[in-house]
Amino acid sequence: MVIRRHGGKRRGATVVETGLVLIPVLMFIFGIFEYGWLLMNYNVLNNAAREGCRYAIVNNTSTSIDTDVQTVVNNFMAGSKKHFNNFTITVSGSHQGVTTTTVSGVNALAAGDLVTVTVQGQYRFMNVIPFVQMPTTVTITSSVTMVCEGAT
Repeated sequence: MVIRRHGGKRRGATVVETGLVLIPVLMFIFGIFEYGWLLMNYNVLNNAAREGCRYAIVNNTSTSIDTDVQTVVNNFMAGSKKHFNNFTITVSGSHQGVTTTTVSGVNALAAGDLVTVTVQGQYRFMNVIPFVQMPTTVTITSSVTMVCEGAT
């Protein structure tokens, strides 16, 4: 006498259960990747703003300070800039509490005045999480202020 077990029916249930468990687990893992990319690009943006501000406080007497700072920030962003839309870089200075964004105002800063570099962009999500609608973009801004040590 041969005893047959109905293993075929159980195998089908195992496939269904695995599929039901695997979907949320993969969504969670892809969410971690997406959030990690966001934090990495925010960190790169913040470091680029810091490097731009360092360049601005050392070279604040340059007549091409805006374009020079933009070049420094863009070079520091390297390939990460492709993840952003509407990427803007602003250089401003503050002399005795009065803020100016003009090149002549930044050039006229004295020792003890503040130089601020603001970098802003709209980060584009990769949208790799299945079944979850993520926002398409989120605006990330990093503003770094340092004290000017040189005098005009």
